[in-house]
Amino acid sequence: MEAGGLPLELWRMILGYLHLPDLGRCSLVCRAWHDLILSLDRTRWRQLCLDCIECRHPNWPNQPDVEPESWREAFKQHYLASKTWTKNAAILETSVCFSLFRRRRTRRTLSVGPGHEFHSLGSALAMASLFDRILLFPGMHEEQGEVILKVPVEIVGHGKLGEVALLASIDQQCSTMHLCNLVFMPAWFSPFMFKIIMLRNHIHHCRASGIFLRLEGGGLIAGNNIYHNAEAGVDIRKKSNPLILCNQIHHGLRSGIVVLGNGKGIIRNNQIFSNKEAGIYILYHGNPVVSQNHIFRGHAAGIAVNENGRGLITENVIRENQWGGVDIRRGGVPVLRSNLICFGYSDGVVVGDEGKGLIEGNTIYANKGCGVWMMSSSLPHVTSNHVSYNGLYGVAVFSQKDGSGEFPGGHGAQESFSEDGDAILWETELEKDEDPLRRPVTVALVESNSVNHNGASGLYVQSSEALHVITNVIHANGDRGITVAQSSQLTRVANNSISCNRQSGVKVEAQCKVELRGNGIYDNRGHGIITKGDSTVVIENDIIGNRGSGLQLLPMSDTKVIKNRIHSFRAYGIAVQGRAKALVQENIIFQGKTNKTIFQQISNNRECIMQNNKFLVFKKKSDTWHLANPPARPHLENSLRGPSAAHGGQKVTAMATRITAHVEGGYHSKRSIFCTIL
Repeated sequence: MEAGGLPLELWRMILGYLHLPDLGRCSLVCRAWHDLILSLDRTRWRQLCLDCIECRHPNWPNQPDVEPESWREAFKQHYLASKTWTKNAAILETSVCFSLFRRRRTRRTLSVGPGHEFHSLGSALAMASLFDRILLFPGMHEEQGEVILKVPVEIVGHGKLGEVALLASIDQQCSTMHLCNLVFMPAWFSPFMFKIIMLRNHIHHCRASGIFLRLEGGGLIAGNNIYHNAEAGVDIRKKSNPLILCNQIHHGLRSGIVVLGNGKGIIRNNQIFSNKEAGIYILYHGNPVVSQNHIFRGHAAGIAVNENGRGLITENVIRENQWGGVDIRRGGVPVLRSNLICFGYSDGVVVGDEGKGLIEGNTIYANKGCGVWMMSSSLPHVTSNHVSYNGLYGVAVFSQKDGSGEFPGGHGAQESFSEDGDAILWETELEKDEDPLRRPVTVALVESNSVNHNGASGLYVQSSEALHVITNVIHANGDRGITVAQSSQLTRVANNSISCNRQSGVKVEAQCKVELRGNGIYDNRGHGIITKGDSTVVIENDIIGNRGSGLQLLPMSDTKVIKNRIHSFRAYGIAVQGRAKALVQENIIFQGKTNKTIFQQISNNRECIMQNNKFLVFKKKSDTWHLANPPARPHLENSLRGPSAAHGGQKVTAMATRITAHVEGGYHSKRSIFCTIL
């Protein structure tokens, strides 16, 4: 190291020009040179590793932005892994006679292209031995007949990605194969390409699906560009279980990825965008894990779960899709957790007819329609979500059914997946395993959500079935906090904080059955509670500081008002209008700082019964009061699952910082903008 008196930095610069064999020789000169070669890890070894056509980033595709501990060691491991793959495997022995004519065990490289050893891939495969390498030189390689792979081989495009195109239909009969650096196109006589490992390919303009997996197919599909295909970009069915990583799947004429027929798979870190139908479509008991994908600018739903589809959908960014960000209906039962669903042109999450599932810890933000839109015939569990700045309602529950003429854009009700008669047979092949992630729900449940700053009511209910609304924070919405327009079965509203909404805290329309228990209804710009309902129970609520009356009972209503604490700054504590029927019992009613009385009662209304109420009147300007014994409601008593919501919020906040958009207002109506997916 002292030769010539050169400093170490200059030696490293000189040695940085050496090729791999020369680096190896230099490392054997002496201990000092060995250490010097090792010190080139972040420079020359990194460059050699990344410049190798067959060697991707050591942490690709899982963490391509994280550098390895040692680039030299990663390069070494890649070399050893490649060498291990090319070692001869056990030879398939079908008879004693064939053992006399075994293929030789030395690996060869066969060249295909004009001026090379073979003129076609088929002729090269006819001469290939186990684990041989076939190099396809730049150009268009078109096979006139079906290519049969009987032995494991490696097929590699020689040149830059995009310079080698293969038009072929491949029947893989061997246990494994390796394909790299190729652009695949379907042969003229078949819409199908092949099946199990695909890396760094362009798959486009196929007349059916880009990649089709069935009959328990698996393997790795990573780093591919899959686009402009007539059917799904990737079609997974019949118990196939592939690993789909870091692909771009876009501009398909139907869905980006379809999982059906007990198909599974891990779908992670993909960019799925600008597809004509759903970005990911799960149906017929498909059950994939969908995580950390970016699904955006689709012409239909971001993710659709239909026809008893399942799946764990977590930590995805789903944005700017034309229909619902996530659409669940017809028996779909997914787990939707910790996703960012934002800037959609319709609703954030749609739960249609007979949709179910767990919707937990998501951020549903700035969609032009509702944050969550669901039908009363569905049974979702909506919990610990942040639902904010959506154009219409935060959460809306409606009773109307899907209509046959309500599909926007001229699309049918669902994609056709009946080739081979699969759809008929799947019902007899269902997997019976229970998923521990799903909690049994017998009634639609909206629990522990933060619903704030939405354009219309925080929660709008027009339901023909029971609904529980428990421990939510409903704050600063553009209309009422909660509107119950129809409720033929009981709507139970318990332990919620309903505050600072632009109109009333809660409004109950005629002929509704509602129980309001243990809520804190504070500082709303209209009345605290206004009811026309014929069976309304208001019990143990704090109704404080609202600009209108604390509680307004309208004509023909039938209400029980028991053990509440009620106060209004500017209006009556309780106002009874017309011939309202009421039992007002054991309430504490505070006088506001105006000249209005605590209680307004119409004369000759004998159906309004007052019993054992306590009235607190300000005698001096210095008089004050506060809520004690019990303290201010709601009393959550560990029912609010704060840690779960906070955990999901932290995950999606990091994703949200990468996305900005202008939030536009919108009108609100009694239905979803678009109420179906496909």
